[in-house]
Amino acid sequence: MGFFKKFLNGAKENPIKISDDRVEEIIDKIVEIVSKYGLELPAFLIARPFVPTSTLISQTIIVPFSPFIEMLGINGFEIAAFLDNKENLKKLTSKLEESKINKENAKKKQQT
Repeated sequence: MGFFKKFLNGAKENPIKISDDRVEEIIDKIVEIVSKYGLELPAFLIARPFVPTSTLISQTIIVPFSPFIEMLGINGFEIAAFLDNKENLKKLTSKLEESKINKENAKKKQQT
């Protein structure tokens, strides 16, 4: 097999993998932090348009800077793997929306 065939076949597979449980942990942690500060709407507005280009941004921006992010104590390659899958961002935006609705419902119940 030639170099270019190996290269193109290798490019189809993402070498960075994270488990589904870890994805859920990351999503829950992000939603927890965002909800703590009441920033569900801005986070949703930032994350939603990011979904179609998440793979491109993950591979061109996050992956090259991952070693530097690692120096800060943050798992940069895990972030890149999380952003590489569009389904993860869709789950994140739906959980942010759900969190906002739950917060508003709790506020309404408190007022009555």
